[in-house]
Amino acid sequence: MKAVIVYASTHHGNTKKVVEQMAEILSADLIDITKNQKPNISSYDIVGLASGVYFHSFDEKLKAFISNNNFQRHQKVFLVATCGVRYMDYTKKIKKILKEKQIECLGSFQCRGYDTYGILAKLGGIAKQHPSAKDLKKAKDFVRKIKSKSLYN
Repeated sequence: MKAVIVYASTHHGNTKKVVEQMAEILSADLIDITKNQKPNISSYDIVGLASGVYFHSFDEKLKAFISNNNFQRHQKVFLVATCGVRYMDYTKKIKKILKEKQIECLGSFQCRGYDTYGILAKLGGIAKQHPSAKDLKKAKDFVRKIKSKSLYN
């Protein structure tokens, strides 16, 4: 099982912190979509797609990659979102795109992340201690489940 996580982490590195922990468990390659906007992921079996949340949505570069990429039939995907406030499923729109492409989504993981986006900067930001050690442990536990699902399917 060969794994990759394609991510966008542009403000405080919240998403990068999470995917680095996940990559350790999966022995996954990491690709920063803000630096490499057309990565070739065709040789990977498991594909993580991760982003900070901006106005209830994933990073535009990652969304463009997801929309324009021709995923392989054998590939399975999981989603990761970091957000200042966790009150909804920010991966819902991406799940819909994947479903339309007939790509299996193994699940999604969300946690809070330090957020100073927009007006929050004037307030000093929110979720300053996130992702916390507890968040990172949950991220690792999530991908352990992904890994075990993938090994037995």
